[in-house]
Amino acid sequence: MKKESSSFQNGRGQRLHCVQYLPPGTPKALLIFHHGYGEHTGRYDYVFKLLAEAGIALHAYDCHGHGRSEPTEERDRALVWKFQHLVDDLLAFSKDVKLQYSSRLPIFVGGQSMGSLVALHAVLRDQSHWDGIILGTATIHVEMSLLLRLQALVGNLLATAIPRARIVPAVRGEDMSADAATIRVMEEDPYNNVGNLRARTANEILKAFGHVARLESSLQLPIYAHHGTHDRLADLQAVKRLLKNASSRDVTLFEVEGGYHELFMGPEKDIVMQRMIQWLLQHAEIASSAASDADKDTLYDLFCHPSGGEKSLAETST
Repeated sequence: MKKESSSFQNGRGQRLHCVQYLPPGTPKALLIFHHGYGEHTGRYDYVFKLLAEAGIALHAYDCHGHGRSEPTEERDRALVWKFQHLVDDLLAFSKDVKLQYSSRLPIFVGGQSMGSLVALHAVLRDQSHWDGIILGTATIHVEMSLLLRLQALVGNLLATAIPRARIVPAVRGEDMSADAATIRVMEEDPYNNVGNLRARTANEILKAFGHVARLESSLQLPIYAHHGTHDRLADLQAVKRLLKNASSRDVTLFEVEGGYHELFMGPEKDIVMQRMIQWLLQHAEIASSAASDADKDTLYDLFCHPSGGEKSLAETST
């Protein structure tokens, strides 16, 4: 396994910290991963190593205002001015990464918490570039307390008038995991951004929830999701609704009984990684087989219909 760090400049001129974990030999699949709100890729060394050791090339980055990425000024940390900026960065990063690999390599996208929300927005723009999506404790809706409901009613006003104000309550550490050690590591990490959300960031995330809810029925990709039954941040019922309403016939939900939000970090991490890697390898094999069959059909067309006779390439079935 080979680990490397680099940087990537997004379309807004911000330098983003990137990591890649490469397997020995030819990779079986490629996974582009987006971390959650307030955290960074450095937290996922265990996750990324296991993926690479299983033969999956992993590429990720600290999104803007997070971890080691710009902007570094405190006033702009964890500030999401437009949610689509996160989506733009993921798609631009993915485009650059794909150039490093064969076009036949199966490619998946996914993330943790808010990262899953970003990944969903990315595939909803164009699903043709991906072979599947990973939803790690996907935050596509949250339990709305009375305060959150009131803030949501005037969300646009607050986001415009006091965009940087940290006024939107965050989930407490003890609600993120039942494991005290996991909470301690999270709270003591100097690169984590803990505490209340900025008004602008929270409002952009809230609007992003609505976008996914409106378009979830158009999802056709294979979907893998894992979620804790005791998650006090991300709404499990919203994830179940998405999987039910999606047009995809290939959906998998691994409900971790008693699990909280931090499934990649907590005591459940081994079984969570085992299930996710198994799904990725199985679907990488399916995607590779489909690509091979498509190549055979293409060769048949080229040799049997060289003048574009009865069957065009666009009509080739896979």
